[in-house]
Amino acid sequence: MATNGKSMTQWRVEASELQAKGLTFDEIFTMIYRKYGTKFKSEASAKRTLWRYLHSADNPQNQGKTFEENVTEMKGAIRKKAERIKEREAIMMKAATDIIIDGVLDAIQEREHYVPKVFEVTHNVNYSEETIVLMISDIQAGTYITRESTGGLNEYNWEVLERQFDALYYGLEEIVLRHKMVAPINNLHVHLIGDIVEGWDIFKGQTHSIDHDIAHQLLDVVDLIADFLDRTRALFKHIHVVGVPGNHGRIGRRGENPHYVNYDYIVYKFVEKLLKNYPEFSWQVSESWWQVDTIYGYNFLMFHGDDIRGWQGIPYYGIDRAAKNYRELLELLGIRYDYMEIGHFHMPSELAGVTTEKFVNGCWPGGTVYSMKGLGAANTPIQKLFAVHPKQGVTYRYPIRLVVDKDKLDVSRRQERSKQ
Repeated sequence: MATNGKSMTQWRVEASELQAKGLTFDEIFTMIYRKYGTKFKSEASAKRTLWRYLHSADNPQNQGKTFEENVTEMKGAIRKKAERIKEREAIMMKAATDIIIDGVLDAIQEREHYVPKVFEVTHNVNYSEETIVLMISDIQAGTYITRESTGGLNEYNWEVLERQFDALYYGLEEIVLRHKMVAPINNLHVHLIGDIVEGWDIFKGQTHSIDHDIAHQLLDVVDLIADFLDRTRALFKHIHVVGVPGNHGRIGRRGENPHYVNYDYIVYKFVEKLLKNYPEFSWQVSESWWQVDTIYGYNFLMFHGDDIRGWQGIPYYGIDRAAKNYRELLELLGIRYDYMEIGHFHMPSELAGVTTEKFVNGCWPGGTVYSMKGLGAANTPIQKLFAVHPKQGVTYRYPIRLVVDKDKLDVSRRQERSKQ
């Protein structure tokens, strides 16, 4: 500070007097700097010097104050300074925002008005043929769930199952007829992905939750599937059926027999034999636990999925690991698949990937006592349908909801009881 002792003393005295009158720091600084500004190196230096003096012990206004009073005064001064800084930052932000907005508005004004253009449709009105894929899995025919055991939340039995096959066909029919108005659809691929029957001794106490023994599960579900496939001949010129077994259809304990010693496999071969005289059908059922179906050059890998470990829902990471492992395995055969289909988890979903898309199918029984009581989860009975385009691969996809009118079921039961 470039000032002599006399002038120094004078501005301090006047500053103290102004402070005693209750003037703010900014007001004191304005008056002192206007009178003594030439004595300081700069305005910023004068402000710092004045601030230190007014809050120092040399200032008569501070003499006699307690420590707490000085602290309180300093807190107030710091708070005011912080508020000034905050206000200055807000002003700067508002100014910067206004500059950007003004620039955008100026750019909009400078642009020429849009002149509508005339475009011609480049697609041929003769749209490419598409193929429909219907995933069928986790029927678990023979499962018995009563309204009483679920508190009215769900019901599943053989009568419900029969009506669900009707719902599946009518859903398929409506979707196909709607899309046939746009593009030709001649082919259906039915992917049977396991757990067609509920089984007999898959878990402890299972016999208490079935309404058909294993022999009748097998024979009766064969009739239902054969009848359903027979009906599809009204919609398609060719039906290709692919089948892989699930875990509920296994015979014996896990690992006791080869995986193809399975009631699902027997169902597939039985249905194939029943429909062997229909030229519309082709079959792809082998003893392998996996199959690859090729449609327009796109490969669809399917297996049941019971070897993927999961709990309380879809095991996303487990499915990703399985996809990677199968990709490496199939490369040994020179096969690269584009889509993966599994069942087992009863929670329909579609999982995107870098090179493959995974489809997880729903189930037919919906919520069981175990899933609702133990996991608090139940799902609408759903089977997945999607279309395959020669150039685009899988395009539109639909969940077919196997919804059955419970009131009609009650009516039919009353009618049966009246006959008895």
